[in-house]
Amino acid sequence: MFGKLLKYDFRAMWKQFAFIWPAALVLAVVNRFTLDGLDSSSSVGETTAGVAMLVYVAILMAMFIVAVIFTIQRFYKGLLGDEGYLMHTLPVKPWQLVASKLLCAVAATAVNVAVAILSMLLIIPWSKEDVQEVLQAFRYLFSHWNIQATEMTVAVLEFALCTLVSLAVGYLHLYLAMALGHLFNKNRAAMSVAAFIALQVIVSILGNMLLPPITDLISPFVHNFQGLEGFHAAMWFAIATELAASAVYFAGTNYILHHRLNLE
Repeated sequence: MFGKLLKYDFRAMWKQFAFIWPAALVLAVVNRFTLDGLDSSSSVGETTAGVAMLVYVAILMAMFIVAVIFTIQRFYKGLLGDEGYLMHTLPVKPWQLVASKLLCAVAATAVNVAVAILSMLLIIPWSKEDVQEVLQAFRYLFSHWNIQATEMTVAVLEFALCTLVSLAVGYLHLYLAMALGHLFNKNRAAMSVAAFIALQVIVSILGNMLLPPITDLISPFVHNFQGLEGFHAAMWFAIATELAASAVYFAGTNYILHHRLNLE
């Protein structure tokens, strides 16, 4: 049943972004050809290039704004609003409902980043020689693969994992704030905003209290590593910290949905 729930949420995500993602890529290709107009003396070419770039930037900004709105809307309306009457009757546990919404939100943001990077690469005026040089570089890298290349790949994957976990923390922060705001009978949206700010203040206070002694404790251990080893240690410390915060946010949200849910 959890798989069907994921399918339902990802289908809703696709409907939300089905226009924006292709539009960003198409506009990137358009800008690839219109940017030449900036170097010309033609006012029409300059205007066309400026408008195309403006629309492209607007699409990118809208893409990430829609991701945040989509995340808030899917959780608030789907689990705390009118749709909640149906969702909470499904044969799944509250934590599975939260997990499905979270995975979908993180995936949407990750795809947004991938589309943004790909679109920027499409704008670059690649020549045939540039493409050949890039391919040769990859061939050389794979033909001379060594331990250092492996460590660099692991470092990139660690950074990507840390980024995804950080995204999850941010979304779970929103989820818990909305769940706390929903405990009140009136002004739930305003109370959710107040809960978000209160949680942020609490996290900041705890961070200022706990991080310095923890950092002092592990600093000698981290300093024993050199080069990429130090980076690996720092990444895993950051991932562990973010996972701990995620667990607290997730447990709090799950508790409210399971024991204190009020859809009236």
